[in-house]
Amino acid sequence: MVILDIIFSTLGGLALFLFGLQILSGGFKKITGQKLQRILEKLTSNPWKGVAFGASITAIIQSSSITMVTLIGLVNAGLLNLKQAIGVMLGAEIGTTVTAQIVAFKIGAYYLPVIAVGFGFYFFARSQRLKHIGQIVLGFGILFLGMYLMKNGVKPLRDNEAFINLLKSFGQNPLGGVVAGAIFTGIIQSSSASIGVVIALASENLIGLPSAIALMLGANIGTCVTGLIASVKASIPARRTSIAQLITNILGVSILLVFIRPFTLLIMQTSANLPRQIANAHSVFNIAVTLMMMPLIGFLVWLTTKIVPGKMPTIDRNAQFLDPRILNSPSLALAQAKKETIRMAKIVKEMLIESFEALKNSSNDFILSVKEKEEATDELHEALDKYLEKVAEKEISHQERELLAILTHAVTDIERIGDHANNLAEIAQDKKKRRLNFSKQAQQDLELMAQKVSEALSMAIEALEENKKSAAKIALKIEKEVNFLDDRLQRKHMARLEQGNCRPESGPLYLNIVSNLERISDHAENIAGSVIMGF
Repeated sequence: MVILDIIFSTLGGLALFLFGLQILSGGFKKITGQKLQRILEKLTSNPWKGVAFGASITAIIQSSSITMVTLIGLVNAGLLNLKQAIGVMLGAEIGTTVTAQIVAFKIGAYYLPVIAVGFGFYFFARSQRLKHIGQIVLGFGILFLGMYLMKNGVKPLRDNEAFINLLKSFGQNPLGGVVAGAIFTGIIQSSSASIGVVIALASENLIGLPSAIALMLGANIGTCVTGLIASVKASIPARRTSIAQLITNILGVSILLVFIRPFTLLIMQTSANLPRQIANAHSVFNIAVTLMMMPLIGFLVWLTTKIVPGKMPTIDRNAQFLDPRILNSPSLALAQAKKETIRMAKIVKEMLIESFEALKNSSNDFILSVKEKEEATDELHEALDKYLEKVAEKEISHQERELLAILTHAVTDIERIGDHANNLAEIAQDKKKRRLNFSKQAQQDLELMAQKVSEALSMAIEALEENKKSAAKIALKIEKEVNFLDDRLQRKHMARLEQGNCRPESGPLYLNIVSNLERISDHAENIAGSVIMGF
């Protein structure tokens, strides 16, 4: 029963600590979430500004994981480059140590009034800002409660000689402590919670400073798991950002292991209180690593480029021609909206070509390029929709109203074409993963259909750009040929299956490709039809 009490109290306390941290971070994110993104987006190429922003933001929201995931998202979106991201990441390493400094204070005994106050504001305040503040206070209270339960849970272990010897061994063999700390933190994905557990053990005199430092170093490596997971399906620069964090922490830990004894003696001079010493060790280590890595950012960029090779095509995700200042001149605003629509259409045409190249060559670069452009077209679609809605509110002529209708419908069809091109890229990814191939005849049929679809889309774009009804009629004619090919390719596929000339597992992918190509042709027909009909 004693063992079960220890397990449940410790794990329950850890669960409450993590839950409190999540509530706390959620409250801060609601207050600062949009500011966080705007500030990060405005970063210059000055790495020191990146460090300052990363440290302050992470200290405020109490979660390096949130900062890191947000950072990877912004890099993935092309809003930050790798050099800027590394600066913010280094700052986040410093900011995350604030949690340990707070936990090291002996304020856990006041968790009940803190929870009560936080609950009161969170559930009864009418102001949203007061509710968010209440959520933050409530998060702190639950976090302190978790610490209290963990400290009480590990108390009986003071009499367990085997456990005490294990913890002492981390002081004598720091590498073992680093591995243990990394594994534990990697599992729970929170270095703050890991340090909280270490401080709880120290509060009951179950662990000495040398062992605590070893576990703390491991926690710094284990916390990289969140960033690595977040970047799995992200762009090349985003993956490089998560790798940079891992390299930074491994390098910092490796260097400190060489000087761990003098470092321990230095930390002992900072306070007579063991929990405070652990918090100080966490802060000093991360500050030292950041200062060490700042002159090496260029090298880190070069190294991550070698580890994660490949070129990521960049695209201007922002609207180039939409200017809200000219909305009072609707004819000019419509002309600019048309330019932006054509630009968007040409992007999806590139996506179609790249997605089919990915199907033929199983190229990751093409797949990633399509995904990046699909996100860009989604953003352009939203921007154009809002812009055209504002134009519609103005007094415009019948002819301008007609163009407005054509563009409004075209933007939606173009965005849908981008979705289908992205579907083709995902099919290419699945095809590569499962190592599936099509027969020579099937591949030739698909290439013919893709060529026809590409021609239909090109004619539709030309018709829209030049208001050219002759091009629109050609697009409609090609679309009928694509419909014929759709039916023909499905029948030929069934014949190959019956004759045993086709792998059954390749069939669904093949038919999915045909279906997406046919749908792209349908949307090209819609664009061409709107040019002919005038709406």
